[in-house]
Amino acid sequence: MEQPIFGIGMASYPAGVILQACIYEENHRPAFKLVCADDGMPYGSLTVNVPELELAEDEILVSADWNLPTDVKSALLDSGKFERTGRANQAVSANYDVWRVLDAELLADVAGLRPKNRRSRQPRAVA
Repeated sequence: MEQPIFGIGMASYPAGVILQACIYEENHRPAFKLVCADDGMPYGSLTVNVPELELAEDEILVSADWNLPTDVKSALLDSGKFERTGRANQAVSANYDVWRVLDAELLADVAGLRPKNRRSRQPRAVA
């Protein structure tokens, strides 16, 4: 079971949140959602998907402050699982920060969710 991330402040969820790895179906980029630590109910999404922006395999586009409180973001950065890259992007009239995923377990979770290479199938026989 994932360890809850605490210290998120009064404006957010006092029981803490759990980070769950996902991928975006369109381009298989990492996606992270947050669920409440005590009851598993959805809390929010850390990431957004803007397919036209280039990101490295270990980078994510973090949602704007209106979507996720800054205290949640601070707690996630303090967890050591992420770091700011210092890059920001503006897309569709909103600003997004680019973060790097540092946690090997999170990266492995994302890799496990991506579709396997279909070339591993046996070639068809030709008559």
